[in-house]
Amino acid sequence: MKCRKIKFIIDSDMENVPLVGMVVNKLSSLIPLTNIETYQIELCTVEAVTNCIKHAYGGRSGNEIEIIFSIYPERIIIEVYDTGKLMEKDFLSRKDLSTPKIDPHDLSTISEGGMGLEIIKKIMDEVKYQRVKEKNCLIMIKELTKEKINDSGKSQLLINRPKGGKDGT
Repeated sequence: MKCRKIKFIIDSDMENVPLVGMVVNKLSSLIPLTNIETYQIELCTVEAVTNCIKHAYGGRSGNEIEIIFSIYPERIIIEVYDTGKLMEKDFLSRKDLSTPKIDPHDLSTISEGGMGLEIIKKIMDEVKYQRVKEKNCLIMIKELTKEKINDSGKSQLLINRPKGGKDGT
Protein backbone atom coordinates (compact mmCIF):
# COMPACT_ATOMS: atom_id res chain seq x y z
CA MET A 1 0.00 0.00 0.00
CA LYS A 2 1.29 3.42 -0.92
CA CYS A 3 1.08 6.42 1.34
CA ARG A 4 -2.34 8.06 1.42
CA LYS A 5 -2.08 11.74 2.23
CA ILE A 6 -4.41 14.70 2.53
CA LYS A 7 -3.59 18.33 3.24
CA PHE A 8 -6.09 20.88 4.47
CA ILE A 9 -5.78 24.47 5.62
CA ILE A 10 -7.95 26.28 8.14
CA ASP A 11 -8.11 29.81 9.48
CA SER A 12 -6.78 30.20 13.03
CA ASP A 13 -10.27 30.58 14.48
CA MET A 14 -11.33 28.39 17.42
CA GLU A 15 -14.65 27.75 15.62
CA ASN A 16 -12.70 25.72 13.04
CA VAL A 17 -11.23 23.31 15.61
CA PRO A 18 -14.29 20.99 15.67
CA LEU A 19 -14.09 20.79 11.87
CA VAL A 20 -10.50 19.56 12.15
CA GLY A 21 -11.67 16.92 14.62
CA MET A 22 -14.39 15.72 12.25
CA VAL A 23 -12.01 15.51 9.29
CA VAL A 24 -9.38 13.58 11.27
CA ASN A 25 -12.06 11.26 12.66
CA LYS A 26 -13.24 10.41 9.13
CA LEU A 27 -9.69 10.02 7.81
CA SER A 28 -8.94 7.65 10.69
CA SER A 29 -11.82 5.46 9.52
CA LEU A 30 -9.61 4.47 6.56
CA ILE A 31 -7.62 2.44 9.08
CA PRO A 32 -9.14 -0.38 11.15
CA LEU A 33 -8.89 1.27 14.57
CA THR A 34 -11.02 0.99 17.66
CA ASN A 35 -13.27 3.93 18.50
CA ILE A 36 -10.92 4.87 21.35
CA GLU A 37 -7.86 4.81 19.09
CA THR A 38 -9.66 6.98 16.53
CA TYR A 39 -10.66 9.40 19.28
CA GLN A 40 -7.07 9.55 20.58
CA ILE A 41 -5.73 10.53 17.15
CA GLU A 42 -8.51 13.10 16.78
CA LEU A 43 -7.79 14.46 20.28
CA CYS A 44 -4.07 14.87 19.60
CA THR A 45 -4.71 16.72 16.35
CA VAL A 46 -7.33 18.99 17.93
CA GLU A 47 -4.94 19.75 20.82
CA ALA A 48 -2.12 20.60 18.40
CA VAL A 49 -4.34 22.93 16.36
CA THR A 50 -5.71 24.55 19.52
CA ASN A 51 -2.13 25.17 20.69
CA CYS A 52 -1.33 26.86 17.35
CA ILE A 53 -4.30 29.19 17.73
CA LYS A 54 -3.72 30.00 21.40
CA HIS A 55 0.07 30.12 21.58
CA ALA A 56 1.52 30.65 18.10
CA TYR A 57 -1.14 33.16 17.03
CA GLY A 58 -2.15 34.52 20.44
CA GLY A 59 -5.79 33.60 19.85
CA ARG A 60 -6.01 35.76 16.72
CA SER A 61 -7.89 34.57 13.66
CA GLY A 62 -6.82 35.43 10.12
CA ASN A 63 -3.78 33.14 10.04
CA GLU A 64 -3.33 29.81 8.28
CA ILE A 65 -2.90 26.45 9.98
CA GLU A 66 -2.00 23.61 7.63
CA ILE A 67 -2.65 19.99 8.61
CA ILE A 68 -1.18 17.07 6.66
CA PHE A 69 -2.58 13.64 7.52
CA SER A 70 -0.54 10.74 6.09
CA ILE A 71 -1.34 7.04 6.33
CA TYR A 72 1.56 4.67 5.67
CA PRO A 73 1.42 0.87 5.97
CA GLU A 74 3.36 1.05 9.25
CA ARG A 75 2.40 4.45 10.73
CA ILE A 76 0.20 7.52 10.77
CA ILE A 77 1.93 10.89 10.57
CA ILE A 78 0.12 14.13 11.33
CA GLU A 79 1.93 17.39 10.65
CA VAL A 80 0.55 20.71 11.90
CA TYR A 81 2.10 23.87 10.44
CA ASP A 82 1.75 27.51 11.47
CA THR A 83 3.64 30.75 10.85
CA GLY A 84 3.15 32.19 14.32
CA LYS A 85 5.38 32.53 17.36
CA LEU A 86 8.16 29.95 17.57
CA MET A 87 8.12 27.25 20.21
CA GLU A 88 11.13 27.20 22.52
CA LYS A 89 13.77 24.86 21.09
CA ASP A 90 13.72 22.31 23.93
CA PHE A 91 10.06 22.79 24.89
CA LEU A 92 9.01 19.20 24.10
CA SER A 93 11.69 17.73 26.38
CA ARG A 94 11.01 19.99 29.37
CA LYS A 95 10.31 18.15 32.61
CA ASP A 96 7.72 20.67 33.82
CA LEU A 97 5.31 19.51 31.10
CA SER A 98 4.42 16.44 33.11
CA THR A 99 0.82 15.92 34.11
CA PRO A 100 -0.04 18.05 37.13
CA LYS A 101 -0.96 16.47 40.44
CA ILE A 102 -4.74 16.27 40.78
CA ASP A 103 -6.67 15.58 43.96
CA PRO A 104 -9.64 13.39 42.90
CA HIS A 105 -11.57 14.68 45.94
CA ASP A 106 -11.08 18.35 44.99
CA LEU A 107 -12.22 19.21 41.47
CA SER A 108 -10.71 22.69 41.79
CA THR A 109 -7.26 21.09 41.38
CA ILE A 110 -8.10 20.15 37.78
CA SER A 111 -6.67 22.66 35.32
CA GLU A 112 -8.84 23.82 32.42
CA GLY A 113 -5.86 23.90 30.13
CA GLY A 114 -2.16 23.38 29.82
CA MET A 115 -2.20 19.61 29.42
CA GLY A 116 -2.57 19.36 25.63
CA LEU A 117 1.06 18.77 24.77
CA GLU A 118 1.43 16.24 27.56
CA ILE A 119 -1.64 14.38 26.28
CA ILE A 120 -0.11 14.34 22.79
CA LYS A 121 3.21 13.02 24.13
CA LYS A 122 1.45 10.24 26.09
CA ILE A 123 -0.68 9.03 23.17
CA MET A 124 1.67 9.40 20.21
CA ASP A 125 4.77 7.25 19.77
CA GLU A 126 6.87 10.18 18.61
CA VAL A 127 6.39 13.95 18.75
CA LYS A 128 8.81 16.37 17.08
CA TYR A 129 8.95 20.10 16.49
CA GLN A 130 10.93 21.69 13.70
CA ARG A 131 11.08 24.73 11.44
CA VAL A 132 10.31 24.02 7.79
CA LYS A 133 10.52 26.86 5.25
CA GLU A 134 9.76 29.61 7.79
CA LYS A 135 6.93 27.57 9.33
CA ASN A 136 6.61 25.88 12.71
CA CYS A 137 5.82 22.19 12.35
CA LEU A 138 4.61 19.80 15.04
CA ILE A 139 4.95 16.22 13.81
CA MET A 140 3.00 13.47 15.55
CA ILE A 141 3.70 9.83 14.69
CA LYS A 142 1.67 6.79 15.70
CA GLU A 143 3.12 3.41 14.78
CA LEU A 144 0.85 0.64 13.44
CA THR A 145 1.37 -3.09 13.91
CA LYS A 146 0.18 -6.12 11.98
CA GLU A 147 -1.80 -8.72 13.84
CA LYS A 148 -3.35 -11.95 12.57
CA ILE A 149 -7.14 -11.82 12.61
CA ASN A 150 -7.97 -15.29 11.27
CA ASP A 151 -6.43 -18.56 10.14
CA SER A 152 -6.43 -17.59 6.46
CA GLY A 153 -3.31 -15.50 6.96
CA LYS A 154 -5.04 -12.17 6.41
CA SER A 155 -3.75 -9.42 8.61
CA GLN A 156 -5.25 -6.20 9.83
CA LEU A 157 -3.38 -3.05 10.76
CA LEU A 158 -3.86 -2.19 14.38
CA ILE A 159 -2.50 0.82 16.16
CA ASN A 160 0.05 0.38 18.94
CA ARG A 161 -1.55 0.76 22.32
CA PRO A 162 -0.98 3.97 24.31
CA LYS A 163 2.09 4.15 26.48
CA GLY A 164 1.62 3.20 30.10
CA GLY A 165 0.11 -0.24 29.60
CA LYS A 166 -3.44 0.80 28.72
CA ASP A 167 -4.96 -1.36 26.03
CA GLY A 168 -6.99 1.40 24.36
CA THR A 169 -10.26 -0.53 24.42
